[in-house]
Amino acid sequence: MENSALLGIWKELLTQGLQEDGAQWDWTTLGSLKGLVPAKKAAARAYIVAKSEGFWAAAGLVSAAQSSSCLVKSSIKDGQRFKVGQKLVSFVGPAAEILALERPFLNLCSFACGIATTTADLVSRVQKACPKNPPRVTSTRKTLPYLKDISVWGVMCGGGFAHRLGLSGGVLIKENHIAAAGGIKKAILGTRSLAPHGMKIEIEVRSLKELKQALEAGADGVLLDNFAPAQVSEALRVTKTAPARPFVEVSGGLNAENIATYAIAGVDVLSVGSLTHSVKSSDLSLLIET
Repeated sequence: MENSALLGIWKELLTQGLQEDGAQWDWTTLGSLKGLVPAKKAAARAYIVAKSEGFWAAAGLVSAAQSSSCLVKSSIKDGQRFKVGQKLVSFVGPAAEILALERPFLNLCSFACGIATTTADLVSRVQKACPKNPPRVTSTRKTLPYLKDISVWGVMCGGGFAHRLGLSGGVLIKENHIAAAGGIKKAILGTRSLAPHGMKIEIEVRSLKELKQALEAGADGVLLDNFAPAQVSEALRVTKTAPARPFVEVSGGLNAENIATYAIAGVDVLSVGSLTHSVKSSDLSLLIET
């Protein structure tokens, strides 16, 4: 599993990280290598080792770190599981360059792999609870600026799916849109009059009453916001009364402790904001061989 289209994004993020870190004035490295002539060409070998289990999501970063003087290789592909103690990436090149790469590389790598690992855990819980046609586990738009693409890629490497990648990526009428429009029906009809013909109209509902209004107005999909599992089951019964069954998304407070209770037959999507806004990074370390 790879996405070469992300290579430019990985390169840009790594370059920004190096610039922000001020590697050109790394007094520690300059001093440590002072006795080596020429210091900038002092050769070294290093590797990244896993200190926690997880799923890999940084193949593009490995490619982005390649340079004319530093050879970077990976022994693992995106979407694959890694174990504690496993060597994941190797570096051969100038010691100063490897030391400069260390923190920005690890920060980005640990971030993406942390998202993949958390996603894989949730996907596994959902599949165990609903082995036949399990709901998709997706991210949301709760991503940090500039990190959206690698965040979504991390979700996909963990077996999850992307949600809307941006406002133009789909229609999702939320409570503020409804309030601004003056009601559910007005919001749906207004959006349908402008949206591209192939785009489905999804709307967020907070109660069974709002759900019925959305179905009457012809919504293609409904997002059940902060419904309890029993309320989700009741909502699914209500959707069966619609002329055409809408797709059903459940969102709001989903996590490892409760997501299995929402893996109910008939639910199509379980969207989890914490996948990208509360990232627990994978524990990885870079070590230079002596």
